[in-house]
Amino acid sequence: MTIGEALLNLRKQLGLTQTEMATNVVSTSFYSKVERNIHDIGTNDLLQILNKHQINATYFLKI
Repeated sequence: MTIGEALLNLRKQLGLTQTEMATNVVSTSFYSKVERNIHDIGTNDLLQILNKHQINATYFLKI
């Protein structure tokens, strides 16, 4: 599973839109491309998104 696929699954589990998931970290457009595996997301941005939604990084990496 790719990071994008894991983010998509997590976002759906949380019941969030792409905009809600990405707000104040990256643009919705960029985030959408990450979920579709068109762009890679940087570590800092990924951690900010996870922290924003109170998701433990270790838990996320096991998804």
